[in-house]
Formats: sequence, structure tokens, C-alpha cells
Amino acid sequence: MERKGKEDLRHRLKQKDLIAMLFILFSEEYDRLQADSITDIALPMIFIRDYIRQKTGIAYSNDAWITTQVHKYEEELGTTLFSKSSSPSGPALGLCKDIFTYEQKRHLYITQKIKTANGVFDLIRNSLGDPLMEQTISILLEAGSTVTRVAEIIAQNLAVLPLRWEVSTNNLGVIECLGKTAPAYRKVTISVPQGRFDPATNLILGEDLDVYGHKEFDWIIQGASFLSRGSLYVEKPEEAILKSRILHDYSGTKVLVLTGHEATAHAQTGMHPFGKVSDYDYIIHPTLTQDSAASRRLEKELSDEGMPGLSVMIRNWSYEIMIPNRNTAVSSQ
Repeated sequence: MERKGKEDLRHRLKQKDLIAMLFILFSEEYDRLQADSITDIALPMIFIRDYIRQKTGIAYSNDAWITTQVHKYEEELGTTLFSKSSSPSGPALGLCKDIFTYEQKRHLYITQKIKTANGVFDLIRNSLGDPLMEQTISILLEAGSTVTRVAEIIAQNLAVLPLRWEVSTNNLGVIECLGKTAPAYRKVTISVPQGRFDPATNLILGEDLDVYGHKEFDWIIQGASFLSRGSLYVEKPEEAILKSRILHDYSGTKVLVLTGHEATAHAQTGMHPFGKVSDYDYIIHPTLTQDSAASRRLEKELSDEGMPGLSVMIRNWSYEIMIPNRNTAVSSQ
């Protein structure tokens, strides 16, 4: 019996691998289905078990192991991520509808965030020309889990590119990602503003931006929680003030990162505007499944009706890069 138990254990996913696979599955289904939000999706457990079997070869005979690991992960994290429901095919798993904190949001739209972050990194890399010379990139990485994904891709490329990075950020996700002691991370310096830590947003919030100085950044990367008729919103007034100051008072090439879901939620009472899509030099979002609900909503918000003057500069299988108020031919890669 003991030997059999060890064999069964070896044929179960590690908790972190299971959770990562679940969030990737929900991201893929959001891209495929006609859902308004990823939190509207509920997947039958039998479907989830079949997905795991196809991806890993591991077959679960019931739901108990999966639901137990989900519960343990939420307990360790100290927040709710999933919800249980029923479906015509039996028990189902969905995502928590009350998603407010950075810790929750960083788990959502995983594949879309990675595609967008790759677009940002490719834009920066291609702007440097070939052959790539040793130089320093001054970049302001602002709030949000999509921006944190940009930091992750920078970290992955530190050892292979002859670049040094002067990073300014109030995003603790960025600091954790790039503030390491391995040799490659010596290519990174990080500046942070004075303020107080807000655990809901994972940000240092305050009005003192003096630590950023008055220099011109090479790149300023920002995200948004909501997009409605060309205007951008976040939930907290303090964050909106900070984002607006960075967007309007600081110099540098400004990049707006989107995943597509921002256009699915209507700006509700209590949302705070900080800028417009037209304030940015580049808008980068993932290439969504053609004619999906997410694709149609984002296209509407970035169309002539919702946001006049946008042109597609680059479109490939992973991401699209758009620019405002220019007539640029589409480059397919």
C-alpha cells in the first residue's frame, strides 16, 4: 500500500503547476468563448480533468485532488481566486467575481499579458537597431500585473543582451522581479518614489515623484483597469492622480499595455479617469481570436467610433502594436 501511494503521488501535478495550468486554461477559454469577462466562465470539472490529461498524461479519476489543491493554494495566498458551481455536466469551477487586488489580478488573463509584454519588449529591442550595442535604457514601469510581466521578460533577457536598465517604478511586482542579486541583475538599477505601500494595488502611492527627477525617460509603460470610449480608468483616486502626473508631466515614449479585458467592463461609479488612449505613442494588446467577443469589444473601443485616429503598425500572431493619429501601413510578422 505504501508503494502504491508513492506511485499515485508521482502521478499528480505539483500544486504550483496545477494552479498555473488552470489559469492558462481559463485564459484560453476567455479568448475562445463569447464571454464578457473571464470571471463569467465556469468550466465543468470533467472538462478540466480531460484538459489536464491531454496536456500532461495525468488522469484524475475524480475532482477531490484538484479542489483540495485549489483550496490549499488560496489559504496560503490569503485570498479567494476560484468559485464552485454546477453545470449540466456536473460540478464546475469558475473564477471569483470579486476581483479587486493585485494579488488576485496577477493570476488572470495570463496568456494575454504574456503576449502584450512580448510586444513591449520587441518594440524596445527593435528600436535599438542591429548590431545591438552596449547602452543604457531608462524606463519607467508603472502599475499593474501586465507591466510586471514586462519586467519578467526584461529579467529573462538580462544575461543575453548587452543592455543596462535604469528602472523607475512604484510597482512592488517589478521590484521583486528585477531586484535580485544574481550576476545578470547587476545590469539593473531601481529607483522608487516616496510614499506608502498599498497592499490592494501592490504600489507605493504618494504625490512625491522627485525621486524620478526631471529627466526624459526612454520609455514609460502604463496599464489601465478600464477602457471606455477612449478614456482610461483605475479604481483608486490616489492611483489615478499618480498615473495622470506620470502620463502628462513626464517625458519619454509612452506605451499603453492592454490585455483586451479592459474594454469588457463598463466604467462604473467610483472609477477614476487618468488619461486617454490618444495620449500614448503606442498601444499594445494581444492578438485575440478573430470575431471573438473580446476581440469585437476591444476593436469597438479602439475603432473610429470609440477612439478615432488609430492605425495598426505591427500585427503578428501574438500581439498588435497601434499608434494614434498617423497613417501607417500594416506590417504583418
